[in-house]
Amino acid sequence: FSRLLLGPETEVQLSDLAGNAMSVPVVNATMLAAICAPQLKRQRETNKKVLLSDFAFNQKYATANGAVLAERGDMYNTPRDTSAKTFVEVFTPLLGEFARDAYRTSVLCYCESSGTVSSAQIMECRDCGMSVCRNCCSEYQVHSHDLKPVDNAGATANIRPDPHEFERKLRSKVPSVLRLSEGWEEVLKDGDGLESFSFQLQEVRRDKGHWQLLYGAWEDQGRGKQVAEIRVLVGRIKKLDPEYRVAAYVRCYAPAIRHKKPYRGKLKDAARIVLSSSSNQADCWEVPTSPQKCKVNLIGSDEVESQRVLIGLNDDAANALKSHDVKNAFKPPINSRNHLTHYHSKWKTWPGTITVSGSDTELINGTYRKMKCTHTVVLSALWRRDATCDKPAMYLFLRPDVLRTQLDTAVFSLSPSYKDTNELFELVDWIPENTLAERTYKTSAKGLTWKPLANRFAVEVPKPSLHVHPMDDSFDRQVSSLVDPTTAEIPILCNIEGLSTDIVKSLLEYTSLEEAGDIVNIDLFGKAGTRNAKRLSIIAAPSLLKCAAEDQLPLTLSKWYKLPKSIVFGQCPINVPSRPIGRWRRRSDRDNTWEREYDNEESNAYYHRLFNRPKAFAVEVDRSQGTMRLRMNPHVAAHRAAAQLGGEETGSVEVDYCLSELSSMGEPPTEDFHVPNSDRYSETIVHGMELPLYKRQAKALTRMQAIEDGEVFFPEEERSEIVLPGIGWCLIAKAAKHSPLRGGVLGDAIGSGKTVVTIALILAGAEKARSRRNVQAGRSGATLIVVPPGLVQQWDDERKKFTKNKLRCIRVDSTSTLMRFSVEDLCKADIVIVPAGLIEEAKGKKRPYTENLSKKASAGKIPQAPTYYSQREAPTIEGTWVRNMSSGPEIYVGNKGKQKDRDSQAYYGHCYSEAIQKLRQKKFAPSERGVPMEYFTWERIVIDECHETLVTGKGLETKNADFKAVARRGAREFLGVAETSISKRPLIAETGVWGLTGTPLLETEARVTELANLMGGTYLTGASNHWRKEERESGRDLFLNQQEATRSREYRCAVHQACHSYVEEACQRNRGEELQVKLTRKKVHVNMSESEGKEFQKVTNDIDKSTFDISPGQLGEKAGDVLTISCSSKARHSALLGSIDAILDEEPGTKIIVFANTSFGGYASASKALESGGKRYCSVSEKSSVEEQNETLSWFRHVDVSEAERQRPRILLLSFEQAAGHNLQEACHNVIIYDPYYSGSDAVADASVEEQAVGRVMRQGQKCDVTVTRILVAGPKGERCLDDWIVDRNLDEKVLQAATSNFD
Repeated sequence: FSRLLLGPETEVQLSDLAGNAMSVPVVNATMLAAICAPQLKRQRETNKKVLLSDFAFNQKYATANGAVLAERGDMYNTPRDTSAKTFVEVFTPLLGEFARDAYRTSVLCYCESSGTVSSAQIMECRDCGMSVCRNCCSEYQVHSHDLKPVDNAGATANIRPDPHEFERKLRSKVPSVLRLSEGWEEVLKDGDGLESFSFQLQEVRRDKGHWQLLYGAWEDQGRGKQVAEIRVLVGRIKKLDPEYRVAAYVRCYAPAIRHKKPYRGKLKDAARIVLSSSSNQADCWEVPTSPQKCKVNLIGSDEVESQRVLIGLNDDAANALKSHDVKNAFKPPINSRNHLTHYHSKWKTWPGTITVSGSDTELINGTYRKMKCTHTVVLSALWRRDATCDKPAMYLFLRPDVLRTQLDTAVFSLSPSYKDTNELFELVDWIPENTLAERTYKTSAKGLTWKPLANRFAVEVPKPSLHVHPMDDSFDRQVSSLVDPTTAEIPILCNIEGLSTDIVKSLLEYTSLEEAGDIVNIDLFGKAGTRNAKRLSIIAAPSLLKCAAEDQLPLTLSKWYKLPKSIVFGQCPINVPSRPIGRWRRRSDRDNTWEREYDNEESNAYYHRLFNRPKAFAVEVDRSQGTMRLRMNPHVAAHRAAAQLGGEETGSVEVDYCLSELSSMGEPPTEDFHVPNSDRYSETIVHGMELPLYKRQAKALTRMQAIEDGEVFFPEEERSEIVLPGIGWCLIAKAAKHSPLRGGVLGDAIGSGKTVVTIALILAGAEKARSRRNVQAGRSGATLIVVPPGLVQQWDDERKKFTKNKLRCIRVDSTSTLMRFSVEDLCKADIVIVPAGLIEEAKGKKRPYTENLSKKASAGKIPQAPTYYSQREAPTIEGTWVRNMSSGPEIYVGNKGKQKDRDSQAYYGHCYSEAIQKLRQKKFAPSERGVPMEYFTWERIVIDECHETLVTGKGLETKNADFKAVARRGAREFLGVAETSISKRPLIAETGVWGLTGTPLLETEARVTELANLMGGTYLTGASNHWRKEERESGRDLFLNQQEATRSREYRCAVHQACHSYVEEACQRNRGEELQVKLTRKKVHVNMSESEGKEFQKVTNDIDKSTFDISPGQLGEKAGDVLTISCSSKARHSALLGSIDAILDEEPGTKIIVFANTSFGGYASASKALESGGKRYCSVSEKSSVEEQNETLSWFRHVDVSEAERQRPRILLLSFEQAAGHNLQEACHNVIIYDPYYSGSDAVADASVEEQAVGRVMRQGQKCDVTVTRILVAGPKGERCLDDWIVDRNLDEKVLQAATSNFD
């Protein structure tokens, strides 16, 4: 009999827990059995034959069968306050300007649903009331709506009030408690006993068009069930209403909570009141009358296509439903004149006009015309009778039964939304098709009317029984006066007085009182935390939140306060216990795999230290005085924030704290990253350059020098958040240090001269770098340039072109080359060029570089980089989610990783890091040769095509790339992508780390954070929780990570701000001079064969067998199989050969670059086509050494000058993974894209790869017009196919902007 910890699992999570062999009911039954098992065990100690069925929960009020009892109310026998104001008296002042502000601050566009306010003009549909901001109009199908600008009621320049400020004003103006006056139980249906309950303000919600206040009534001071609610709406309470009102609705829960025949479905309101500034009638409460039944005629005409036809359903769907034999057990127990299991005979059409007659009241009689609005009302079914001088506009639509307990109901309403509860009539058993058949013209209807009550029926506003007593001393002064925060008493935030005996009993119900004194601490974070928090939210939250809204707390919400600098935060072992270090043991001798193991006692002790850390909030109840004390300790959050802050190790960390409300937090804006140019900088002239820099290049150089000189500072910050459960307050600590930027990104457009700017930077600082050399200490004056393997020679050629021999350069293209150079050689060089994949260089089964590193460091063997990814980055969610099914959408961030792969990545990094530490403890003689790169401190580090190390999409796992998957992982380890501690990075630079790329891929905060860490280790908010961290986490650490609280919206705003600030400060992107050559994009369409078409449809049969026009997203996991058929189609062979022949016929001797995708067989297909066609071609194979790769590429980099060179092959076949960095514009201007590039859902990354491919020839220095020929495969009869879809996506303007990052 073990304990079972129950959490807030969803049905989907429970289904995942069950596994494929079980179902959710089995899991729930198991959980119920675990709950009952301890009691059964105790009973069987005395009677072994006792059965679980013999037991039942005996409760005090069990005989009431769930009825609402007056004696369980908190106001039972409490005298009424004769001076109490009424609801009308308190809420009437909210009409007018305040109600108008309620509307202006409400949600008026879907983009505002997370707390933000759109700065764009709000548009509203005249027909259905749908509202959307101008910025979002392009995201929705608004063509069917008659949109008009919304008058923001006097808002200057379309500026609307801050909704968070308005919420506080609203809380301060409305009461926290309501109570029904005497007599309500007589007229309120199911309202027995409610006069003895108070209604406490539980929630203030920002809704569409208005704000909602939710008051709840609970049994036994919150210990029992909720029995009723009062909803108060402020603003526009119905769509298209020009007036701003206040409305309240009473809803009784008694029908749903009774034990015998409880009501299932949506409960109806039992009373209402609507306050209006323009009404001449007295404001009084209303209750519903009994429905008035009648018969009405609804005759349809002017037929239009039904919604089923508009969404693409056809006769096949109708026939399939009709022929399906539904078993009686699955038929709903509903009597209807319409078929419930198949379509109506008139299902293809709906009435465009409906004439309604027969109603005695004339309220709904008239002609209704169908509105064109789609997707904003149920089934896009909305008919309207236009307003006249004596009749208001009337709407006919379907009110959905969201709980699916009954059929959807057609209603007549004064507003076009069922959420407004303004219905006047319900139609019984009616669908639009009934108006097209004479036998169903006549329909039963129910009139929904309300009758006013006498003025004596009111809702009172009693004085709250709880009083918040603010502290005399400011909270900040209390915090500053603490001498030893670890032992001193926690500062008091506020006291609550007036707790009755019943309230105290309710608050302490789940707290052990055996050894407790008068003052008892409430557990909000442990075993009983959830239940205690719920009780606190019912009893204390209304008073506390109103106190905060009235600025009565001893500190100002959302204001930052500084903590004393005398305290060293982040190093306290009590607040931040260190995790036990694991040991490595061999898992398998056969495959040489390793796994981590931990000492169980150490891990248990750590978990208890973690669980027993000081709490940021403490709630104490004084039973003798009837008071509750709320304490808050900012130092707890401060230690946690400072402990996570990475970057350069320094003692100058400033910590601020603030208390915020979760409800006041907004989502970060969804804005693109904007990379600035360098126009505001002056030009720097570099003497010694063979060719002068362009102005933009000279300005870019100035900006880079400013960063290297330490003139540009950046605030590195991390935050810790601790929420007070039940109240919604969030304590935020911010640890920050202002550090000089340690590098940045030069992201100039492709071909704009990033290489020459970097060479100028090196040359300009060459003398200073040489003066700082120290051979004995391994301090090199060289700039280490890390490049993709195929660019080693090109970089050296560029160095010679622009500086001749003014800079001494060493090329280390392999370990054997490294062995030729001494420590002194590497220290006295000006430039050292190495391939990024050097660490994973392989010679058969040997790995020369890491073997040499282990030998020089006297360290253990370093294993090969892992073969598989343990984590992947993906900014999107893929797949189809089906409710209550375990197989949800694929979220690639973490959900595909396997623990053995994480262990492999971690062991690889551990061995590599351990070898580096031992290497740096060594001292090497100046003449020592072959000393690894990690030993030296370099003047600076330059990473060419830095985006190559960031993107780890599935499509990059290829064996044909010169920068293949294993080499990429090795390169990331070599560059220290996942290491946030600067001193522990494999490569260390003195002045800065620079990244060069033509496609920065600054699309997400995750990529910017990773880029900042790569460029010298600048720490951005959230870096300690980056997904890269989980690449090498153990199962234990993954579990511990999950114990941390989720990040709030304010934290996400801080991450967003930090990333945008970094891009603004550290990144620059300048346009090159406008090219004087033209870019022509051609498409060659070919049809796949009949056999390939059949194979294609065989795979897609269960998705859509009728079309070839299908996207990879629709294919899901089958995308790879279908793309393999398309990419390797033999139809591409003839297209490729024909395109090559056409180019060579027109330009004999010209050189042609062919790019193909390796992931789905395109590269192999292109190679096979060239071989079968007898075309001589060159390629770069993984078997080729770096030197051989560079030699092959150099043939296509330069114009032929000899007959021997002219006899070389004219065709260069490259994979897309080999597309970055090469300068081929001098000798090439024809590119053929054999198959479009697709690696997964990341369109931005895919588009950037294709842009890089085209950019090899379409760049500065190109003198000929460039032609890019794309080969697109269609269906057997020319049907649109996958290629068209991928090309359209990759060439989309917004996708290309994101791939290259927006820049000036």
